[in-house]
Amino acid sequence: MISWRAIAVVVPAVLLLSDAPFGSQDRASVTPDMKVLLQNERVRVQFHDVAVGETTAMHSHPAYVAYVFEGFTGKSIASDGREVLLSRKAGDVFYSGPITHKVMNTGATAIHNLIVELKDVPK
Repeated sequence: MISWRAIAVVVPAVLLLSDAPFGSQDRASVTPDMKVLLQNERVRVQFHDVAVGETTAMHSHPAYVAYVFEGFTGKSIASDGREVLLSRKAGDVFYSGPITHKVMNTGATAIHNLIVELKDVPK
């Protein structure tokens, strides 16, 4: 379930951050059932869910902030093949610069994150 407290903390903070553009392999185009909660000229707020044992399609994000609803382990596999192990706890908040990757859930719990992607800021 959505933690509105998390949204209230993450979304306003994100509005002050990066102006990185959206990537060419937009996650919404490779994940048609992706849940978008808010989209405007500044941000796109979405759920990032990855079931146990699942690997997402390769996709791109602009700079983003994420809130972790449930602890998980997995790995991020970059477009160049570089792998980064992931281990997050419930309540973690983290920032990532623009990235093209796929996410593999290697743990025993589903990945449930709230992702706030940052769009170009009007000049």
